[in-house]
Amino acid sequence: MTESITTKNLCFQIGSKTILNNINLNVPKGSIYGYLGRNGAGKSTTIKLLLGLLEDKNDHVFVHGKSLKQNITQIHAITGNLIESPCFYNKLTVFENLKYLDIIHKKGTRRIEEVLELVDLHEQKKKKASKLSMGMKQRLGIAMAIFHDPQLLVLDEPLNGLDPQGIFEMRKLFQNLNEQGKTIFLSSHILSELEKVATHIGIIEKGEMIFQGTKNDLLGQVERYVSLKVNDAETAITILSTLGFSIQNNVNNKISVKINDDQQFNSLLKSLVHNGIEIYELEAQNANLEQIFINLISQTND
Repeated sequence: MTESITTKNLCFQIGSKTILNNINLNVPKGSIYGYLGRNGAGKSTTIKLLLGLLEDKNDHVFVHGKSLKQNITQIHAITGNLIESPCFYNKLTVFENLKYLDIIHKKGTRRIEEVLELVDLHEQKKKKASKLSMGMKQRLGIAMAIFHDPQLLVLDEPLNGLDPQGIFEMRKLFQNLNEQGKTIFLSSHILSELEKVATHIGIIEKGEMIFQGTKNDLLGQVERYVSLKVNDAETAITILSTLGFSIQNNVNNKISVKINDDQQFNSLLKSLVHNGIEIYELEAQNANLEQIFINLISQTND
């Protein structure tokens, strides 16, 4: 898969303070790339550099293989962005805000209607922007970002201030846009949502990348356990230990067993049943993105 965004040893300083130190992003085309980090880690600075809002003096940002510094107008033509709060004219209606954009992009009324349908704002098109709910304002911001049909979307905290319904709707919108072939680079502190939509993850801590890869690669780094409640824990432990399984604990006939893959999980169950062990409860204990993120940050700072 070719890259939509790459950075090569991207650095940024304010005075003597290093904000970013040798950031090497690789954002595949067609991906939803979740960019994670604590407040102050350097996420927003990275995004501003990707968009040319801060100057990359050393020419280390590339979009579709082209230098941002040398092709900024061309790259802006294929990029849409939403940086925290959307910008629009409050006294204009939803439709009028897009009509204003059309003066620049000359896409026509048909494109306005198409985008309004895409972001589910068609029924609100005559409503003034100031009267929209927070979720609808975010939708209008996305509509303005995608109006010129960009290949790449860069979104900084697009879920800020949304209620659960708004977050759910925005997630579906991201997936819809991605299915149309758009690459989406987004930062968010709502890790549970990124886990649902992201295909790739980058994690930054104190201005340095501490992980980059597919979401499955990240989740696969964590040990998997299954918790079982059985009729005879001592016998179950003896059986599984003989087979080489690692067992964590035994409380009230509950045991926690480490497994490496689905095949080993299947072998575990067959062995217990074959030896007459009755299983009353079974629960997977998989780590989620939030737990992994916290663990990685802790390991980095140890």
